[in-house]
Amino acid sequence: MEAVDGDRWTQVFTTQKGRPVRLDFRLVASEPPLVDRSGRRRWDQELVGSPFERVLHEAVTEIRLDPMDHGTRVTIEQRQKLRGYSRFGGLMLRRATRKRLEQALDGLEQACA
Repeated sequence: MEAVDGDRWTQVFTTQKGRPVRLDFRLVASEPPLVDRSGRRRWDQELVGSPFERVLHEAVTEIRLDPMDHGTRVTIEQRQKLRGYSRFGGLMLRRATRKRLEQALDGLEQACA
């Protein structure tokens, strides 16, 4: 992470060819979990002016924490709407997204074990 400023931040990834790719995000909702109430955090990827603007119409991520009798249920939801011809790649995008979110949940489970 870099350029963290209040409700905005930038994440930098490296492509397989070694080029850095910047993803800018903006926090749009944050509700802390309480004993008797779920919590959530939601952010949008800022697409305007980015290389992703040609491919994505929207990219939203939300994490929900729901209290349970013996722990907390964590739900991660990512909604991405493709733009133009990119819509034909929806199946591949869903598979890749599902895999990434499952890895995130697995990592969280291992960290809490």
